[in-house]
Amino acid sequence: MSQETALGAALKSAVQTMSKKKQTDMIADHVYNKYDVFKRFKPLALGIDQDLIAAMPQFDPALIARVLANHCRRPRYLKALARGGKRFDLNNRFKGEVTPDEQAVAQQHPLVQSAHKPAEETAATEAPDTAAVPPGDTATEA
Repeated sequence: MSQETALGAALKSAVQTMSKKKQTDMIADHVYNKYDVFKRFKPLALGIDQDLIAAMPQFDPALIARVLANHCRRPRYLKALARGGKRFDLNNRFKGEVTPDEQAVAQQHPLVQSAHKPAEETAATEAPDTAAVPPGDTATEA
């Protein structure tokens, strides 16, 4: 590993004085702006967490893992896994395949399952079941 520079140490110190939420948001913004593989929700290569930690030494590895976990739970990412195909590294290069088992698990995820429901069924379950009463129209007025 390379030695940490004075500027890198100062940046790390400044970042670590921020709240965990703010740091997590900063990491997410950085990852989505810098890496096309995240922006396009392509299946990620196995071990990409270590690549991210090495690429961003100024951030706490636990927070990088949190950002990665949040990304991997997003419906768009799960749908990409459910389709199967190639996995990609940070440089958008092919690095492995989604296995049939991983694809099957993603297809069974509730977020992917709910995306396959007909639009009418989804709209019916989300619509409120109470009738709207116009203002001033109550049973006690007569």
